[in-house]
Amino acid sequence: MTQPRKFFALLLTLAASAVFAAGCGKKEAACPFTTITWDHTLEDIQELEGGEGESYDSTVYGGPVYSYPKEYDGLEGTVKYSFDEEDRLVSMAWMYEAKDSEDLAGVYDKLHGQAEDMLGKSGFKYNSDRFADLTSPGDVWYLDTGNVILNTVDAEDVKILQYNFLHPDVSESNPQDGK
Repeated sequence: MTQPRKFFALLLTLAASAVFAAGCGKKEAACPFTTITWDHTLEDIQELEGGEGESYDSTVYGGPVYSYPKEYDGLEGTVKYSFDEEDRLVSMAWMYEAKDSEDLAGVYDKLHGQAEDMLGKSGFKYNSDRFADLTSPGDVWYLDTGNVILNTVDAEDVKILQYNFLHPDVSESNPQDGK
């Protein structure tokens, strides 16, 4: 192979690698438990979910939260749509209350596997050695399109899983990136 051809082949390989790497870093988080997107309004949500639902004021985002019964992946749960003080949809969460710790762990493992299939490994070490015995399973994917959080609470009187999709404007960067 002549020198110009080798150089051209090397440039082409580097360009293809850069495009591939850039594409891999831009994972899309398609919310699996609703067809609602960040561009939808409260009226769109009410039409999809069938009514006004239950509502209360959010202590986190400054606007109302609307909740509806919602089956996801064969499980009965609740979907919650949270708005900020400017009536922008900023959080979509599906919550499941498990009957026991074994049920909770099984549902978490299944949904976590599906999330990893969609988003890849998060790279976040929620259950570090220091906290491994003190915390329930959970994981966070820090994405440009908004964070995805899958976490559980396994206490004596409550066993809950929450699968949360956050708008990019209310998402934080990975605190472990600075270390």
